Amino acid sequence: MRPLSWINFIAGLWLIVAGFTLAAGMGAVMTQDIILGIIIAAFAAWAASSPEHPVASWIVAIAGLWTLLSPGVSYGMARASHTNDIIVGIIVLVLGFANAVFRRSPVRATHA
Repeated sequence: MRPLSWINFIAGLWLIVAGFTLAAGMGAVMTQDIILGIIIAAFAAWAASSPEHPVASWIVAIAGLWTLLSPGVSYGMARASHTNDIIVGIIVLVLGFANAVFRRSPVRATHA
């Protein structure tokens, strides 16, 4: 499921860029978007490069959930940043969850 991880990696990079553009001047919201973007991009890259570790995909899914819920707890968000966080959060949550659940386990040889 590497394509899902790479899509989440790009979404993480987008969240970093959005932190500097859509949330510029909104201190905590800007910081939150940048940090979540770094977390999503880093763990998505790890998930793409290490298919035997579903933990990375679960962390990406949790970060996606937080991104989705963050507009509800952050007051004073700009509408564009608010909408962006909801859309990115849904994408990252769904793809991270799918990547963790449907990940192929390594094939182990059985000895008779």
